[in-house]
Amino acid sequence: MKNYSYIILLSFSCLINSALASARVSAQDNPFNRKLIWGGVFQLAKNGMEGTQLPGTFFYKPGTGLGVLLEYYPVKWLGFGCGVGYSSKGPGKINPDYDQSLGNPDSTFREHYYFRTLDAPIFLSLRGPDLLSEKVRISSRIGTGFSKNFRSTNVFHSVEDGFHKVQNVTNDFYNTDIYTYCALGLDFNSGTHTLFQIHAFWQRGYKNVFANNQKYGPFFGVNQSFGIQFNILY
Repeated sequence: MKNYSYIILLSFSCLINSALASARVSAQDNPFNRKLIWGGVFQLAKNGMEGTQLPGTFFYKPGTGLGVLLEYYPVKWLGFGCGVGYSSKGPGKINPDYDQSLGNPDSTFREHYYFRTLDAPIFLSLRGPDLLSEKVRISSRIGTGFSKNFRSTNVFHSVEDGFHKVQNVTNDFYNTDIYTYCALGLDFNSGTHTLFQIHAFWQRGYKNVFANNQKYGPFFGVNQSFGIQFNILY
């Protein structure tokens, strides 16, 4: 029994020493004090279209995005940043159920538009005061960005047989866009030289998404997205 007690005591001592060492490293290299940080971004978004003249009824559908960003803080609470990333935008469309038979466009939210874009934001970063002894901060970003839409696709999902109708509609929709971007959330000092962020974000474009004047001449709509971003920065 004594042997087990020694093993338990030794293991407990090792855990305490490891925790103290981690705390010392964290204090020496706190990411909140670093002027230059960079890392990866993963986002979960709801993507839709807004406008007063739309060719039908549209709804917000889920989408994802990946990217990298870089931030520089000349002072502790104010920084400047930029990034680049891929995202899938585009709304879904509700169609009137005139036919009421399987396999026809109807109001079951089957028709989706996908805009595959390369986004390059530039932004101003603001950090709030320290919370929980240098472990948590509130932070925000506000800025603009350039978006390149390199492929547009219209998909009608056939849940009956899995043979989805996929159309390349790149020539019908926008090629480039400028957008406004803002985010607000929490920064967590992980204690391992890294910063973990959870931010709610909103993004809205300016350019009309409909580029085919013969098909969509009188219509006007812009991209809009909102959701959550998960960032790991070093």
